[in-house]
Amino acid sequence: MILKVKAHPKSKKRMLKKISNTEVEVWVHEPPVEGKANRAIIELLSEELEVSKSLISIKSGSASKQKTFEIKGEPKMPKDLFG
Repeated sequence: MILKVKAHPKSKKRMLKKISNTEVEVWVHEPPVEGKANRAIIELLSEELEVSKSLISIKSGSASKQKTFEIKGEPKMPKDLFG
C-alpha cells in the first residue's frame, strides 16, 4: 500500500487525519531534525494501522512535508480513518 502523508512536525498534538483513501495528514511533536519527525510518523502509522514499524518505509519526501510511504503486509484500516 502506498500512502501519501502531509507532515506537521513540532506540533502540540499527535494525531492522524484522513484526507482520502490514499492520503493522510499527520501531526507529531518531534522536530524535523535528524529524522526525528520521520521516525515519529512511522511510529504513529504503525500504531494506527497495527503493522510493525519495519514494514513501513519512506519512498520519497524524507526532507519534505509531503511524503510518500510504502506499507507492506496487511495493515488494519481503522474505520474512522479509512472507512
